[in-house]
Amino acid sequence: MTLVWVVGLVSAQALSFDEALALAETSPALEGQRRALERQARLAADVPVVVANPAVFIQPGVRRASSGAFGPEAYLGVSQDVSLSGAGVSRAQSARAEVEAAALGRGVTRRQLRLDVAGAWLSVWSAQASLAAAREEARLAKDWAAKVERGATSGGFTRVDVAVARAWLAEAALTALSLEGELFTRGVALNRALGRPRTTPARAASALPDLGPVEREPPPLPEDVSTTLPVRLAVAEAEAQRRRANELLAGRGASLQVGAMGWREGVGDIAAVATLQLTLPLFERAQRERAVAEAAVARAEAATDGARADELAERTQAHHELEHTTEVLTVLEAQLLPATLEAAAGIERRFDAGEATAQELVLARRTLVAARGRRVSALAESVLARFRWRELTREAP
Repeated sequence: MTLVWVVGLVSAQALSFDEALALAETSPALEGQRRALERQARLAADVPVVVANPAVFIQPGVRRASSGAFGPEAYLGVSQDVSLSGAGVSRAQSARAEVEAAALGRGVTRRQLRLDVAGAWLSVWSAQASLAAAREEARLAKDWAAKVERGATSGGFTRVDVAVARAWLAEAALTALSLEGELFTRGVALNRALGRPRTTPARAASALPDLGPVEREPPPLPEDVSTTLPVRLAVAEAEAQRRRANELLAGRGASLQVGAMGWREGVGDIAAVATLQLTLPLFERAQRERAVAEAAVARAEAATDGARADELAERTQAHHELEHTTEVLTVLEAQLLPATLEAAAGIERRFDAGEATAQELVLARRTLVAARGRRVSALAESVLARFRWRELTREAP
């Protein structure tokens, strides 16, 4: 892998932050859930109130009269079972509750996918920015090493100075190579997060997303999480479990079977009767199935409390990260980076004047490179913290 190849690939396949989020909306994970939800909702809307289909029966035969005559005979009947315990209504309510839970589940998946894609994109951006800085440092190290070697021929620098310069050049080159590999891995991870079938890693555009001005003081932490998607999903799943339990009970409740039967006897007589059959839930009331359903209800109700605790913990952590990443970035940009820049420039002037060793200059450059790398990472972490806070606190549909 060459640096030229990497730079060309970056420019050819760069995705902006917003483009990556837009691609996430059409990812296989969300598309699969969307199609599943459409089919589930369409069929759930057609759940009938009558839970049993009519039964029709016919009994053809023959009858021999006492006189010895034969004649054809046929019985024709129809019956319909009608629930007296609202089984059809319970089934329809259960189906609608399951659709609502599935819709909220897709919303939770979408929110998490957006967070994953945002993190993957910023990870790629951070690797690209670090690689650009490493390439520049490698170029400077190459020029400096050539300068030291030329000076050594005239006695201006020692063999130790030459060795230190060559070592720093090799270290800078290895850093760039390491970042190339890291960029490749992170680009593949971004493709995976987006669900894109690509054989080349994704790349990020150079511009960071515009999330508005950075607030030095974080906004207050909202403690009411009842309207957030994960909590609403947990509540909906608990309600769906309760509806399923009610459906089981109603399905084994009292029912009335109404019907009619007519027949023609072998001698030509025709008759008809109406039939009524009442089924009472004296013994079998779906106790076996309801035992499992009620246990699921209890777990779902407990999961609702757990979802509230989890979501509040997510917000608390995100609130802390919002404040912490801003403070770290401020210290890096206002204190550490200017100080390391000034120190490196000063030691380089002293080295050129013969007042500092090559080792001192390399240590100063190494500190500067580390500070620049930390600044890039801190900038990406700050953007991710702000995006995460916005996603966790935005009003969900």
